[in-house]
Amino acid sequence: MLMLGLSTSGREPSAELSRDGAVLGSARDTSGASYSKVLMGLIERVLASSGTELNELDAIAVDIGPGSFTGVRIGVSCANAMAAALGIPVVPVCSLAALRRLTGEQGPVCSMIDCRNGNCYAAFYEDGEEKLAPCAAVTDEFISRLPDGTRFVGDCMGRGDIPDAGLVLREAFANGRPAKEAVPMYLRPSQAERMRGA
Repeated sequence: MLMLGLSTSGREPSAELSRDGAVLGSARDTSGASYSKVLMGLIERVLASSGTELNELDAIAVDIGPGSFTGVRIGVSCANAMAAALGIPVVPVCSLAALRRLTGEQGPVCSMIDCRNGNCYAAFYEDGEEKLAPCAAVTDEFISRLPDGTRFVGDCMGRGDIPDAGLVLREAFANGRPAKEAVPMYLRPSQAERMRGA
């Protein structure tokens, strides 16, 4: 299966193309520019570098969050529009599930994304199975629930891991469920929504 992967929930948007897990091309933007300005360029670079045409794609995997509200909206909208136009499925991937691909399947793993002010998005996996579903949490409180020996991935606990298209594709090939469209995973209100409710 020829699958395009997109990740826009973190601070560096990226795209990658893979055939059955073999990477054919990848691109990442570190400029800090708006995702809406750079995402299509990343896709074009990946396709061009691999000599692939859009109509050759079998599916598009996309990071649905949690993470940047604006980034997630842009990535999901792009993936849904492309998939609909090409008549192919989209494969939604949780950014926390993608991050766990940085470790092996054995033992306890916590994926954690910093939300600032002592808060996080987190999920807990053990031996490849989801034990605590993705949620918004107070970082210290979530950590206190985890067993000894838990490995951490993400940008909390002194680490700098971020989701990327390669991790999205790895999770999509392993556990992906093709759908007609992806839906963003929002685990808490956006900053604008929180300010309106203040």
